[in-house]
Amino acid sequence: MKKYLSILLFILGMCSNSPVMAEKLEPIELELNSQEKYLSLLDKSTNSTPEFLPDYRVDDYSHEEEFVVEKLEVESGESADMLQAELEATPVPEDKTVTPIPTLSIIVRKKHPILPNDRTLLNEHLYFQFDKGPAEDLLVYGAYRGDLGFNFFNGVGNHMNYDTFMGEAGVVGRLRELPIDYRFSFNFVPVKDVPYWNAMILDNFITIKAGKHNKVRIGHTRTANGYEGGMSGYVQPLIMKSQISRTFSNARSLGAKVIGSYDLVDYDIGVFSSDRFLLKFFPGAEFVGNINFKPLGKTDGKYGKLLLGTSFNVGSRDNYYKNIGFNVAYKYKKFKWDFEYMAADGYNGRSTHSSTARAEGFYTTLYYKLTDKVELLARYDQITPNKDVSHKPQKEYTVGINYRLKGDALKLMINYVYYDNFSHNTGSRLLVGTQLIF
Repeated sequence: MKKYLSILLFILGMCSNSPVMAEKLEPIELELNSQEKYLSLLDKSTNSTPEFLPDYRVDDYSHEEEFVVEKLEVESGESADMLQAELEATPVPEDKTVTPIPTLSIIVRKKHPILPNDRTLLNEHLYFQFDKGPAEDLLVYGAYRGDLGFNFFNGVGNHMNYDTFMGEAGVVGRLRELPIDYRFSFNFVPVKDVPYWNAMILDNFITIKAGKHNKVRIGHTRTANGYEGGMSGYVQPLIMKSQISRTFSNARSLGAKVIGSYDLVDYDIGVFSSDRFLLKFFPGAEFVGNINFKPLGKTDGKYGKLLLGTSFNVGSRDNYYKNIGFNVAYKYKKFKWDFEYMAADGYNGRSTHSSTARAEGFYTTLYYKLTDKVELLARYDQITPNKDVSHKPQKEYTVGINYRLKGDALKLMINYVYYDNFSHNTGSRLLVGTQLIF
């Protein structure tokens, strides 16, 4: 079995040697000695690995990456003397040694380059490192999310037939000696009106780190049209995205984009083919972006975190389309609130064709964390899908609870949704969902 797995990893990992299983990294608490100075030293080591960290890279190729480090004992010797001298910002004396610190203050943590904000359930067993070849490491992962839905209708229509199931598998990793990581993932859930093989293609891209704060992503990737619309389905707060997100955005396309993160601003801006699901070769171009300003970015979270953002999507497919939106999000301790508005003069969402409809809508969400694992949510959501037909909105009211057994990698969700459409047909649905990332 191991032989066949090695062959598979040879193909997926583009590596010329057999993989070696990575050692399990257990996070531990370390004594804090000269913490600020040590972090300052790490900041200066963006392209090199200190001698006392021979097996771990401290240069963060992605601002989304996290680190886990084993306990390291520092013994007397040149490397310890050099470290102590750099911490104290003094030269190493030629006639005597410097007493080394007994335990390093390592608060940087490393994990495998996987889905943002998630930790897979089997990463210790499905993560591989390579001693030679172009690929430095590789993580094989799978993900599933589904639910049981119970419908309660009053009137005509089945507005509550949501597309909630997700299932995928893929690999992510880094190249050796280059500031490049890669991701290839594939969907196994059929999509209505889309050929199965076209619907299989999800994220297939490389990401090139361009300095400390920026990176360039090239390939088939999610477009950042909207605050929630550009969000991965595995980290979105409720089982379903808002109506404007699932109508105007929530799409992937072939192109290139620049992603940046600074103390006071984040941005995700790119140029893409307006095609969806690789159905046609470049039917037109589209310009998509999301920019978020962080007025409290330099307060170290003392007053919470505030985002003020805008998004846009302009392009041509079956017709010319443009939409623009703005969003606000504020988080303070256990409380969070967000709001997003979008207006469209034609739009190009996750569909086989673009639309000429003039539409608009907004949603607002309240979050409260009862514990580290239990979160309560409430949302009001409305959209006017075609203002040339009716200006009456279609409304949804949602309450929910998330129970994270292990972050977003193992999550249980319960949502109750009540809707009232512009024809005054009402109904509700109870959704009981499960999410696994392994």
